[in-house]
Amino acid sequence: MIYLGIDIGTTSAKCLAVGGDGTILALAQHPYPMHHPHQGWAEQDPEGYWNALVDVVRQCVRQCENKEVAALALSTQGDTLIVTDSAGAPLRPAITWMDTRSESEYRELLSEGASSFWYRETGIPLAPTSSACSIRWLRDNAPDLWARIAHFCYVPDYLAFRLTGRYAADMPSASWTPFYNPSSRARSERVAEVLGVDAAQVSDAVESGTLIGRIHPDAAEALGLPESTKLIAGAFDQAAAALGAGAEPGRRSVLSCGTAWVLCSISNSPAQDAQEQIPIYCHTRPSQWGMVLPFTGGAAYDWLAGVLNPGTLDKESDADPLIFIPHLYGGLCPDWRSESRGSLLGLTMAHTPGDIRMALMRGIACEARRNAEAAERLSGPMGAIRMVGGAGKSDTWPRMIANMLNKIVEVADCVESACYGAAKLAAQTVSDGWQDPGVLRVCEPDRIEAESEDRYYARYLRAYEALLGIYEQKSLS
Repeated sequence: MIYLGIDIGTTSAKCLAVGGDGTILALAQHPYPMHHPHQGWAEQDPEGYWNALVDVVRQCVRQCENKEVAALALSTQGDTLIVTDSAGAPLRPAITWMDTRSESEYRELLSEGASSFWYRETGIPLAPTSSACSIRWLRDNAPDLWARIAHFCYVPDYLAFRLTGRYAADMPSASWTPFYNPSSRARSERVAEVLGVDAAQVSDAVESGTLIGRIHPDAAEALGLPESTKLIAGAFDQAAAALGAGAEPGRRSVLSCGTAWVLCSISNSPAQDAQEQIPIYCHTRPSQWGMVLPFTGGAAYDWLAGVLNPGTLDKESDADPLIFIPHLYGGLCPDWRSESRGSLLGLTMAHTPGDIRMALMRGIACEARRNAEAAERLSGPMGAIRMVGGAGKSDTWPRMIANMLNKIVEVADCVESACYGAAKLAAQTVSDGWQDPGVLRVCEPDRIEAESEDRYYARYLRAYEALLGIYEQKSLS
């Protein structure tokens, strides 16, 4: 028997076929585009999700000849809105989590109630990218379409309907939308009322690892699967990746190193952030909750390589270390200071491009520490940090993170951890799951280097706080 973990991401779909013992058997990928028809818009064709899902499943099935697929589960991009008619057909392109058209609706929703209402009800600070703002935009800007909407759904429940005929979302994904309260793991009737949405128009949510249904005949034929194949509730991408990489409360957190870096920490109780800034969600077990803390990462590093000659970036000098606040597109977690900007401090004639590179890397490491400290203030020690993604392949990054955070850093030996986490959930109903996927190497903090990074971090915080005053004044002028 094999189990399929399918990740419907922002730029592509991926499928991982995994054997009953946890062995990876096949991997397939199918890209799809993002459309920007107007400034700030970021849309995708829901049919593209389906076509990509069909393609990656068929590719994996072909690579696993003579092995029967028992079940599949989905890992999906979070909070991407799809509205459908009474037959389940999309009425317009999906409004993705990257879409920023709803700035005025965001301000309108905040004017109708305090920001604490949104954090208390959804576990996530309201932002212009929230699907709550997109729903208000549809009501105000597309009244004819609004009247035809039968269902407000997201990528997991839309695809569940295509696969089984049932609208059902996994609990982690549902809690990443405005409609479910993560603390109670239940629908927020108050949010639905504010948005003018009937409860019947929102999918039910089931816990991860729960059977949603068997694949119906037409879908089974399209996918090349037996009709006995089960669809099991999965999780949104960051939650699935944390599960796939072995995150455990108090023992291990996961640092996903991609375009943005995301720290994911798991706890056995729902955290309560008095500052109402740390996003909270329901994790993949009914007794667990998670925090997702995104911050500047790979995009800033790639930007620097594009601005400077990449061949010069490795040449460091003996000059005093620079400070680089890496907020090239504003500050994200843990304090969401959108007015903050990328800033380079301390330059002299002695500094080299390699010094700037090292300062940027240290700045990203400082952001990792700021977020780790914020997470631990809410839910206690997070344990070791397991890195997944491209930065883990570096000799420098894991050691720097270990010293800056003064924590053990494990480099994950895990291909496509979101897919692997989804596959683990697909297998959960018929097996006890799989063992920890393991690590390639472990970096322990060096006492002397950790003390040096601690002093650097104190300087970084002073610089950040001083610059915030400058940028805040500019944003008010």
